[in-house]
Amino acid sequence: MFNLIDGFYNPNELGLVTLNIMNLHFLPMHQSYKNYFGGNRLLGYPTHESKKLTDEGSLSPYSIFIKTWKEKTNIKPLYIETFFRKTKLSECKESPSWKQYKQHQDGEHFDVAGLIYFNSNSLKDGTYFYNTEYDYEPTAIIGSRYNRCVWYSSQQWHSPTMEQSVEERWTQPFFLIYKEETLKRFKDRNAT
Repeated sequence: MFNLIDGFYNPNELGLVTLNIMNLHFLPMHQSYKNYFGGNRLLGYPTHESKKLTDEGSLSPYSIFIKTWKEKTNIKPLYIETFFRKTKLSECKESPSWKQYKQHQDGEHFDVAGLIYFNSNSLKDGTYFYNTEYDYEPTAIIGSRYNRCVWYSSQQWHSPTMEQSVEERWTQPFFLIYKEETLKRFKDRNAT
């Protein structure tokens, strides 16, 4: 169902990554990307997201993530998308999604999805996992923990807990491809 690693980044790398989170520009967004809410992002699940991270040298958050991922999982990614996300408690409370557990899948275009938690230690800031899209209650709950990485199949039903305990919830979502056939489908899809 899911995997997790506590203490994902070593202390030096965690400091560099956290410094980037504090200094990056975040754009107001919403989940899901495919839904249109007439210009009112608070009608969805309101977020703030950085641009997708890119390889800008060995000390970039992107490079640090790849290095750490390979060391901790022994899974060699063929393609990665990752960025930073903040959700604000005050915005979430204004949204109809507040305390509404809308499970979703991250898509067939990746093999693995996951996130790293940065600034809280609470079940209320974690992730719910479900067996199906019709489950009323989660099958498992992973609480947020500072520097915890949780990952799962991109086809796993899940949701944020939607009851945030901190004013800003900081995470690093990521999406990986490690299978050749998935990479081929991804490239074919993006070529059109």
